[in-house]
Amino acid sequence: MPPITRILVVIHVICRYRLISLLPAHPAKGLLLVLQYLMPASWLGTGELSEGERLQKALERLGPIFIKFGQLLATRQDMLPPEWTAALARLQDQVAPFDGEQAKALVEASLPQPFDEVFRDFDSTPMAAASVAQVHAGTLHNGQQVVAKVLRPTIRPVVERDLKVMAFGARWLERLWRDARYFRPARVVQDYREIILGELDLAAEARNSETMRRHFLFSPLLHIPAIRLELSSPTVIIMDRIHGIPVNDIERIKAAGIDPKVLAERGVEIFFAQVFRFNFFHADMHPGNIFVNPEHPESPQYMAVDAAIAGRLSKDDLNVLGRMVLAVMREDYSALVDAVIRAGWNTAPIDRPRFERAVIDIIEPVRSAQLDQLEFAPLIMKLFDMVRAYHIEMPVQYILLMKTLVHIEGLGRSIYPQLDIWNTGRPLLEAWMLAEYGPSATLKKLQNRLPEWTAQLPDMPDLLRDGLESLRDLPYQQDRLEARFEQQLVRHRHKLFAGLAGLGCTGAALWLATPHFSWPLAAGAVLLVSWSWRR
Repeated sequence: MPPITRILVVIHVICRYRLISLLPAHPAKGLLLVLQYLMPASWLGTGELSEGERLQKALERLGPIFIKFGQLLATRQDMLPPEWTAALARLQDQVAPFDGEQAKALVEASLPQPFDEVFRDFDSTPMAAASVAQVHAGTLHNGQQVVAKVLRPTIRPVVERDLKVMAFGARWLERLWRDARYFRPARVVQDYREIILGELDLAAEARNSETMRRHFLFSPLLHIPAIRLELSSPTVIIMDRIHGIPVNDIERIKAAGIDPKVLAERGVEIFFAQVFRFNFFHADMHPGNIFVNPEHPESPQYMAVDAAIAGRLSKDDLNVLGRMVLAVMREDYSALVDAVIRAGWNTAPIDRPRFERAVIDIIEPVRSAQLDQLEFAPLIMKLFDMVRAYHIEMPVQYILLMKTLVHIEGLGRSIYPQLDIWNTGRPLLEAWMLAEYGPSATLKKLQNRLPEWTAQLPDMPDLLRDGLESLRDLPYQQDRLEARFEQQLVRHRHKLFAGLAGLGCTGAALWLATPHFSWPLAAGAVLLVSWSWRR
């Protein structure tokens, strides 16, 4: 059961910033607006705030978990208007640190050995603090400088509570707004749930870091600090401390004698290597997590921390990506449209000729531009605008990939404005495509599948007969499904209006605040809402 108190707080904030007004036209919207304006919180108005700013302020009022959710939504240009995502991108995750002595006690409790046998010294003052964890410096007995990332002790129940509220709101949004099926709010919340719970598992972050570290071991491109796995746990990570220049401190980078052009190009090489060589990429490469090693200015090296969010494409998704890249390089836009449609990302039928024209209108000007003038971020924003119009929902791993590419390009161009991202990554991309789609790769795939096909050959006639019988029964099955769907639709409509009536009774009871009317209204509200929640 969702936490009622927290739901009431969320409803209060929604009314305070009049977010119900942002919903599209719907038969129930008028009733919801009446309920919104019955709440005294909405009487304060929103001043000159735009729609996106109202959404931003509301999430900031609701706390760090909603802020992180808003930051994730800022990457979903395939679903939300640009003005909303621009405002959400300005959300700041600013949280006061918790007590340093408490953090030290948490580290001590997680260690397999006594604290004094592990640490020579430990700084109780945090180096940095965020909504999920904070970081402390220390020195091991062998003299190795380390940092301890400590999970906030009260964060998990807060996350679980707010995730239940989000899931509850997403389900009601899908019931209220028929077009919500195109945007799948429940699916978006589920994707966020997986990401935020992954951030709460520091053991998973340690595994991600060690995997990336192995990929780039002894590499001049990227350094990942070693994780002290024997000292780490799901709530504490102990890792080697790094001393690098923040990647956005351009003046210090230049003062260290580092060539900005080489540094920017190496960032692109890292991205393409992570995606196409290792299929495992750091999906949170904002400036706070990336540093530059000043020790070898002639061969600049990046240093990355915080691998809590990592992306990996499935074999099918990687193949779809490869087919799309090949289609763009060959200017075969029909094949590109085929790849998108066959991927099954659309939540509504696609007008194929119109969709293909839209793709051509976006990509053709890009292909005709000079390579050093090609900017991926605006191109990706245009593509997201287009796919939203055609009700195409990209998998969350693609969203993480695109977000990472935008961050890489932004960092690269801040270091070296003339960065040619496509020409830098093309050799790696072409090598990967040759390995995946070249003659030797195709022959190897045929050899691997031949025994399986040979074993299935005797069963083919029976499979064909079963398929034809299923097609024969399809109209009857479709009629039954339509009848069941109509029954469920009527049932959900009744439950929806019962829930709305219950909320209306709740608002009226709070508004009247007199025993003669409040208690009967409250009892009616409980009965109506309880009935609307039943299966």
